[in-house]
Amino acid sequence: MGKQRKIWSPEVKEEIVLAVLSGEKSIAELARQHGVAESLIHNWRTQFLEAGRARLAGNKQDDG
Repeated sequence: MGKQRKIWSPEVKEEIVLAVLSGEKSIAELARQHGVAESLIHNWRTQFLEAGRARLAGNKQDDG
């Protein structure tokens, strides 16, 4: 049977991305600390920044 993927909460993703953006720790350090692939952290950072740009451009997310 294959390895089950870990589900990361939005709060943990945000904590990791903010640590990267602040320069607090490197992506490699955070990847080792949290047991996550560096490429995944790169993806989260990109998604975080793109969402911020969209929001600043006036795009609003539906609240449901």
